[in-house]
Amino acid sequence: MAYIKAIEINHFRGIKQLSVNDFSNINLIVGDNNSGKTSFLEAIELLFATPQLGAIKRIINHRTVLSPDNGSFYVSFSKLFNMEQNKEELELDLYAESNNGILRFELNGAEKVISGDEALKLSSMSESQKNQYRNTTAFLPENVKIFAGSISTQVGKKVEEKAIRCTSLDAGSSVPDLKKLVNYLPSFGHLRYDLLQNIVDNPDYKKLTIDILRQFDNDIADICYTKADDGSFVESIITGNGTTMPFSVYGDGIKKILYILNKLYGAPDSILLIDEIETGLHKKYYDSLFPVVFALAQKLNVQIFIATHSIEAIDEILRYGNYEKDLDSDDPIRVITLRKVEMPQKKGVNIAARNVSGKYVYENRKAFEYEVRL
Repeated sequence: MAYIKAIEINHFRGIKQLSVNDFSNINLIVGDNNSGKTSFLEAIELLFATPQLGAIKRIINHRTVLSPDNGSFYVSFSKLFNMEQNKEELELDLYAESNNGILRFELNGAEKVISGDEALKLSSMSESQKNQYRNTTAFLPENVKIFAGSISTQVGKKVEEKAIRCTSLDAGSSVPDLKKLVNYLPSFGHLRYDLLQNIVDNPDYKKLTIDILRQFDNDIADICYTKADDGSFVESIITGNGTTMPFSVYGDGIKKILYILNKLYGAPDSILLIDEIETGLHKKYYDSLFPVVFALAQKLNVQIFIATHSIEAIDEILRYGNYEKDLDSDDPIRVITLRKVEMPQKKGVNIAARNVSGKYVYENRKAFEYEVRL
């Protein structure tokens, strides 16, 4: 099982330097808007990335899940770095301690401006792609940015390093999906990704999923793939009277539930990162879904990190700790609050973290209406 114990993030996006220790099985990442919650989850995912630009592209695409744009890869790539650095020497460094040893991801290099002709020669595009670019582009940019450097990764005792280079003409390559030790769920992923892949072939998972869905719509009898007229397969729901309905006619709530469960079923012995778990879900269904998700995570040996700014979601997740009845067992929840802070001597802004137990938050929420997100 992959299990993060501590993490240190340096020069990544809006984070100059941040260290957080003492994680648990369920970790809530909370805070105001633009406080670094998504960046925190991305940093954990990068720790397990291969030293290839394609792996970085997959992480970048989480933020553009509704409107993928390959043409903006270089811009998105450059924004991985904390931009208060010198553009001629860019670096980011992620480090974590896990039950399987050290995890590390380092990306460093330099950015400069070169001519469009030189950039096209150095581009990672194939010769046919370069010829197509010349034929379909009205003019080659006079100046183009290029980044040259290296990626170094460490997982346990395995260390890899690879030289990389990309220009603002490149779209970024892709790498095939492999069985991963970390799985990321972007907030709107339920509107794009496969929702049934890990469900339909497992009778136990399928039955549990249908039981949960029936709390949303009692007329749901089955979930399956059906074949459309064009030969493609469509994710569908079969109602109690035998009618087949595509998922597209159902609301975001059912899709979000299927998305979370599908990813959880496919991620045993791993880490699951969920960004804005409340997106698409009405709060009245939290008490039905969250206990099932956390119980499954425990059964499947999955460590969960959940980013949220919903106080209703936070309160419902804290109920899973059962703090009023079970006082002696280990606390399954940690609550990490991120917020922006001014650096001394006006050296800019950094992200700071407060890490407390779920029990502490629960007791103070109840007694003092404690605002955990600030």
